[in-house]
Amino acid sequence: MEAALTLPRRPFLHCSTVIPVVVLTLKFTMHLFKLKDSWCFLPWMLFISWTSHHIRDGIRHGLWICPFGKTSPLPFWLYVIITSSLPHICSFVMYLTGTRQMMSSKHGVRIDV
Repeated sequence: MEAALTLPRRPFLHCSTVIPVVVLTLKFTMHLFKLKDSWCFLPWMLFISWTSHHIRDGIRHGLWICPFGKTSPLPFWLYVIITSSLPHICSFVMYLTGTRQMMSSKHGVRIDV
């Protein structure tokens, strides 16, 4: 644990621009292998969990946005606002893309945030 706090630089997956790249690659891969119906929630779950982790880390270290550098540490109030609004934003985008309707009709999962 002590060694993790004294790393000379941040690990690769702490770059915030990796999140949309990985999520979109996963979504494309799922579409390619026809997994989009049964696993349609996976990219969204990954996006929300990974983004909220980065936002939490941003309180102490700022966000690392490749290749532009890093931001200053985020204020706590911004962390609270982003973290609490993230599920609502994703729910709205899921509505726009039809993912909410597909999950409700095919899997009986209702998403109301």
